[in-house]
Amino acid sequence: MAHVHGAGRITAAVTGAPGAAVLASVALAAALPVPGDVRLVVAMLAALPAAATAACLALLARSAVRAWVGSALVACVAAVVLVLT
Repeated sequence: MAHVHGAGRITAAVTGAPGAAVLASVALAAALPVPGDVRLVVAMLAALPAAATAACLALLARSAVRAWVGSALVACVAAVVLVLT
């Protein structure tokens, strides 16, 4: 049986999830206790795999609400990490 993707999940996979993933990779880099240039390299190297994984997970969500809530949760946690570091 084919899996039908709704417009909400597709929108979350294209817009929300990659944005949250990039924010999470920047938060990860900000929290690392290494020099600034290494942080930049880590953030750049982690952004693409994180965005691809987030888009796939958003498409695999059971509903559009779960896809958007997952993206929002990751973005909120990453924002808190960035504010606290």
